[in-house]
Amino acid sequence: MNLYLLIVGLVLGGLAVPGGAQTDLALLRQPTNAALSLPLGQGLDLVHGAEPLGKGRFRLRLANRSNSVVVPDLGKGSAYTGLYGMAYGLRPDLDLSLLVPFLMDTVGGLTKYGTGDLVLGAKWARPKQVPARAYTSVQILLGLPLGFKGETGLDQFQGGVRPYSSQALDIGLQLETDLHFRHGSMYFNGGFYRSGNPEILPQLVYGIGLESSRRHRRLRLNAEYQSRVAFSRQTQASAVFKAGVRGEIFRGVELELNREFGFLDYPYGTATTFGLRFHGTMTGRRRLESRQALYQVIPPVKPGYKPKRITRLAVVDFAGFEEYQAGRRLVEKIKTRLEPHDSLVVVDLARYADIPRKGVLTPAQAAELARKLGVDAVITGSISVYNIDRFSGRHVPYVFEVPQTKVQVELRYRVLSFQAPGRIETFTQQVGGQGRVRDQVRLLPTDKHDITVSASSREVEAAQEEALDDLAARVLTSMAAKFTWMPPDFLP
Repeated sequence: MNLYLLIVGLVLGGLAVPGGAQTDLALLRQPTNAALSLPLGQGLDLVHGAEPLGKGRFRLRLANRSNSVVVPDLGKGSAYTGLYGMAYGLRPDLDLSLLVPFLMDTVGGLTKYGTGDLVLGAKWARPKQVPARAYTSVQILLGLPLGFKGETGLDQFQGGVRPYSSQALDIGLQLETDLHFRHGSMYFNGGFYRSGNPEILPQLVYGIGLESSRRHRRLRLNAEYQSRVAFSRQTQASAVFKAGVRGEIFRGVELELNREFGFLDYPYGTATTFGLRFHGTMTGRRRLESRQALYQVIPPVKPGYKPKRITRLAVVDFAGFEEYQAGRRLVEKIKTRLEPHDSLVVVDLARYADIPRKGVLTPAQAAELARKLGVDAVITGSISVYNIDRFSGRHVPYVFEVPQTKVQVELRYRVLSFQAPGRIETFTQQVGGQGRVRDQVRLLPTDKHDITVSASSREVEAAQEEALDDLAARVLTSMAAKFTWMPPDFLP
């Protein structure tokens, strides 16, 4: 709460300042890398967000700023910058964006205006579902030299105010990470930017941002810091801090206000920026829609549970990895979970002779088994993956190590249902399960793999049981989503 009050105080205090620090005209006249642009998808005003928009959804941004400038022999004037762009979710994990800047300088009755360099962007994010606790993404930004390159009367006075184009192809590669908590979010950016214009030095850019809860519909506060370090023939550094507030004024329409403070070689001292964000969907009925609508938990539609009769099941021991008795152990776990439900009866195959008890059955074999035992459904399949990795944790040589043992199992199974007379309903699915055992972090490890700190045999066995439990739960979840005779209790 104290952080929110501090940010609001900085924003309101900055907005109360009528002018701001003097713009450094010498720095403003230097060409800049156009790929260094504002976030068009998720993110703040400087720091990009790794979270994807979602397939078929779009975000439209309009950002504006105006700074006072002083040109010798002409006097005082203003430099206006308007940034207009759109991002679109082409796939659940892929966003495409386009930014079109509009620039206008007015000093001493002379005016210059035109477009800046267009910026194209593509962002690939993981995971693709929304919401999630953490995201990572890679973004490529291309600045196309399509900005205004002509000269006006204003440019005759010591080069005018600023160039509108870098006159070369600008490229940026950005890595982004988001961490989302109950009451706030953290954003981390890091990237490398290079221009085809030799006057623009290669730059390393990193930033960090804080934002109040993204689930809050009406008002969100944020603070962000970005630093740019150029290197090559010479070094140059600039940094900027921004505090802002963003609120929804209509459904899918947000108003944002920000106050920025520049440091080192940043051309602007202090400035106020404001803009609008529109969010909506282009699939189905096109409309504006609040971004927070995606964060509302919608209960899954559960199929109707109609236990009009008792369903008899035959579960054949799954094939594969017999040295671990994986198939038999998995079947026992499935039986244990089904036992409390009176509408389901799992037939004990050990009580019958001359029937297959393990392995993958063909549809004909499953139908014959169902006829002999009088069962309504047969479950058969094979375990395709049973991987035990005792050294799956993070390891940076001579820095730190996180000992971890990971067990991964995967099952491909088939359910043949004989509920309707003379008709067989077949359902095939592949699911996986995981189990992990972690130990305390080790600092300054001296060897690559230290078996004395890895999981013991008892802990590895516990991880295998956890993986099989997870796999059994996922098998029953997928079956409950398909068959009405499965209890809806197994749905998530």
